[in-house]
Amino acid sequence: MNFFRSEEHLHRWEGFSEKKQGGIITPGEVMQLFSGPYFTRRRDPEYFSHMGEYLADMIASLDSLVSAGSFWRLGRVEKLGLSLAQKLGLI
Repeated sequence: MNFFRSEEHLHRWEGFSEKKQGGIITPGEVMQLFSGPYFTRRRDPEYFSHMGEYLADMIASLDSLVSAGSFWRLGRVEKLGLSLAQKLGLI
């Protein structure tokens, strides 16, 4: 994870690629991700028994990010796999 002062700073970075622009999100969106139950409830005694629910909530919040591209969103097959794992009780 790299943090940059501005989008211009990011474009000057030698590792920047035009193809990966969907990976750029704002600090506010990062805070939105980290303020969900997947991260905030880690100290709860029953965290692991509810982790699947928290993970589903985090993935739903990834889809709601405004400036994030496909880099941050799960594909159709990945969502199907996650849903199947939840139904089987694996997560």
